[in-house]
Amino acid sequence: MTASRCGPVVREGAIGDLPCLIAGEGPPLVVLAGLSPDVGVSPGPMRRVHEQALRPWLPGRRVFYLNRRAGLPTGMTMAALAAEHASGLNGAFGGPVDVVGLSTGGSIAQQLAADNPDAVGRLVLISTACRLGSAGRRIQRQMAARVRAGASRQALALAAAELVPPWRGRYLAAVLGGALGPRLFAAGDLQDLATTIEAEDGFDLAACGVVRSPTLLIAGGEDRFYEAELFEETARLIPGCRLSLYPDRGHVTVAADPQAVAEARGFLNAGRLTTEFA
Repeated sequence: MTASRCGPVVREGAIGDLPCLIAGEGPPLVVLAGLSPDVGVSPGPMRRVHEQALRPWLPGRRVFYLNRRAGLPTGMTMAALAAEHASGLNGAFGGPVDVVGLSTGGSIAQQLAADNPDAVGRLVLISTACRLGSAGRRIQRQMAARVRAGASRQALALAAAELVPPWRGRYLAAVLGGALGPRLFAAGDLQDLATTIEAEDGFDLAACGVVRSPTLLIAGGEDRFYEAELFEETARLIPGCRLSLYPDRGHVTVAADPQAVAEARGFLNAGRLTTEFA
């Protein structure tokens, strides 16, 4: 268990086969993590990042923050990933639960809601779309190819550089990622990363069933991995979906924007009020 001096206790757990961090009190909220080089949520180089991604959702909620499991079989599809999530959620909650999907976690969340409408209550999608954008697909394919070729250092250098805007030290990020990454992340973790990337590469919401969950899509107008047209298409594919675009935010920064988080929490809590007074 971990806790800040003034923050809630964060403990490790599992939803089915999926490792998670658990914190807070109140109605459950499941948060699906974005793409990262690690699997699970155990102490390590990404643990602080995972805890930071969990904390904005805590007030009034018991948050279950899920990252992917180890040992994903090569060739696993997004539908298979979503089926694992559905099995875990149904076993843990026995009914619909609100879900927040971050980036790649948003792709999983869309497939989950389309294939398993009884598993998802309200749905918040952040920095994701109905399929990868052209830049996002190109970058992720390069990462996966380098991992499969055994060039882990190059894959991690690319991943580190792409998280930094061009004018903010991408070269330095690449050098540090390539030098330190292989010491921090196991080869098995990176193979699972490549499997997740390959599954997302084949994901397209237009080829899935209809998402019936009340949905809010939050996106940054400066997202380098998705074109604005894809956000608009996603909103059209999901009946009643509300698209909220933050023009000055990017792929990573919109998820931490206080106004965006407040909007998402308000949307999720509106569902609770509707249920309580129905």
